[in-house]
Amino acid sequence: MKHRVLAVGIATSAVAAAASATAWAAAPSAAPLPSPDDIVAGFVAQRDGVSTTQAKQTLQRKADRQRTYDALSREGVATDGAYFDGERLVVLVDSAAAARSVEAEGLLARRGKGQSDLDALARTALAAAKGSSDLVSLTPDLRAQSVVAEVEPDASAALRSALRGVAGVTVEESAPLATQADVVPGRIMDLSPGTNCTLGFPGTTSSGNNVLLTAGHCVEGLPDILDANGTHIGKGTNSRFVSGAPSVDMGLMDIDAEDVGQPYVDTRGGLAGNVPVYGASKNAVGSDICKAGNTTGWTCGQIEAYNVTVNYQGGTSVSGLARATVCTEGGDSGGAYIGTNNYAQGMTSGGPVGVDCGFNAGYGAGSYSFYQPVVDAASYYGVTVSTS
Repeated sequence: MKHRVLAVGIATSAVAAAASATAWAAAPSAAPLPSPDDIVAGFVAQRDGVSTTQAKQTLQRKADRQRTYDALSREGVATDGAYFDGERLVVLVDSAAAARSVEAEGLLARRGKGQSDLDALARTALAAAKGSSDLVSLTPDLRAQSVVAEVEPDASAALRSALRGVAGVTVEESAPLATQADVVPGRIMDLSPGTNCTLGFPGTTSSGNNVLLTAGHCVEGLPDILDANGTHIGKGTNSRFVSGAPSVDMGLMDIDAEDVGQPYVDTRGGLAGNVPVYGASKNAVGSDICKAGNTTGWTCGQIEAYNVTVNYQGGTSVSGLARATVCTEGGDSGGAYIGTNNYAQGMTSGGPVGVDCGFNAGYGAGSYSFYQPVVDAASYYGVTVSTS
């Protein structure tokens, strides 16, 4: 039987997961294949005023420190999140023994509020907001050791006061947010009936079934899924997204038996060809990351936070998201975020309303977005992400 090929990210972001990077597969030792840093380096060079060679060296040093942190996590060292301060990787710990283990590997250990502490603080802030629709998002900020509460510009004084009354919470204004499925003809992940998203990461269940991890709101109604040519490639089978209710934005698509999920990301012309997927992880805050999307192509930025809670237009509160300075628009939902170490990071969930990213703008697009970490979705559904 002839198999059709389903490419990752082609043309098309109540979970309390730790920010430690859990690798699902080891990078191969063979000659290096294309990596997202081939394009990220150019933008980093422009941003920092250095040569492309120097930028690649910076990215390599950060990748080396990320691998060291991954190894510490696998070895059971008790850490509670990590972030980059320039090229330095700062690891949050709550014991002297963990600090010694971290510093013995050349990383910086910090005693303070870790991811679990900030998650608890965010829950307190959410309770203080009392379900107000003017609360846009709650973001645990490891670097600032605080939770940022974003509210709409016309939010009430009572809401602002209630949030400021929670020690460790800062209040900022933000535009409203929306999930980013859109009704645009000709997209590669066409949902029947009528809307579209972007393909995420394929994998297999414990029974060997071929599936695709995607944003839950893309498959909320368990739609049939077609490619750009109108060919049936799968069907939504699971979603934790519930419109108008507290939710988690992860979902699952069953890939048709005659189709094959491929372990690479189509960069939409942002790179020469595709970039392979070596595994899935949660890279440290401050790591560089790019995504392929149906509407905006290849856009890049840095991871800002994990376990973010947002309120999308329509009254749906979504928790367990990551936030990144990656530009997205409607139609990008479900699209594949990948780190410069070639590890899958997540699938587009949503972003601010009214943003214009352009196409294949890389770092130059600006703005920010939220994505569902792939590790959390894979763990929940019992999926092993396909790797090169």
